[in-house]
Amino acid sequence: MRFVVIGGGCYGIYHSGQLYKAIQKGRLPATSRLIVVDRNAEPPVKARFGHLPHFTFVQADWHEYLLQFMRDPTGFDPARDGETVQLVPPPFAPHLFFDWLRAATAETLQVLGLQNFRGEREGFDYTLRTPYEYHDPKSGNHFLSRAGWTCPATCIEPRLCPAVKGVRDWDLDTDLRDFVAGRPVKPSTSARLTLEQAGLPNGAASFTARSTIMEKTPPPEQFGGVETFRCHHFMYGIGTVPALRLYEARERLVRLALGLDETRPETRVAVGTISHCHGVVATILLKHIF
Repeated sequence: MRFVVIGGGCYGIYHSGQLYKAIQKGRLPATSRLIVVDRNAEPPVKARFGHLPHFTFVQADWHEYLLQFMRDPTGFDPARDGETVQLVPPPFAPHLFFDWLRAATAETLQVLGLQNFRGEREGFDYTLRTPYEYHDPKSGNHFLSRAGWTCPATCIEPRLCPAVKGVRDWDLDTDLRDFVAGRPVKPSTSARLTLEQAGLPNGAASFTARSTIMEKTPPPEQFGGVETFRCHHFMYGIGTVPALRLYEARERLVRLALGLDETRPETRVAVGTISHCHGVVATILLKHIF
């Protein structure tokens, strides 16, 4: 297997260390490789693990590296690699996979000789009525969380949530897809009392005025699709996103763009990088220029 660890600072050290421990313990194949990407030539993670044979260190901008890695078959090939290539993002990263999807879709359309398509960034200024939501007016990124409490940075989001001492009966992937489809976000039963005591919203059934952004629902056919990059627990406390999910999302957006015509020259796709509990969402506006 190969793991692309984004960032060579404190999180890169932690993520790399846990995966290396899994190799040592036999939980991962001995041939597994850890590729660490950082803009600095000598990041802290290299000082910690640079002497080990399982590691490769790449000095590069995250976005540019991801574009090249997914473009070049020597980096990722879906037929060859399947789900054996996992991406390990840091929790503080910008909407990295969104930026990749927008750029990679435009690049693929250009390779096909189609110059009259545009993929523009738009915000996602809707509220899902989750306990925490923040709309960044500069980037348009919409941050949301099903937690009305402070979660440990290394939480693996187990089925039994230790914060509410009950079943984690929520999932942001489902929430986002329901919302875009016009269905209300399902309230949590296990977190209901905790959220009520804190005066926080819990899905459609208990929306309060504490929401910091305008409440509105998507107009009919506002969105032509939803793409979610789900970062879920893989092993030893580390969350990953299979590289295959990025490839599949790009293929779907290319097909969606090719389906645009003069009667429907544009469509929007909600794009989220999410775990079960936390996430960030923005919108890609696909346009066919006639």
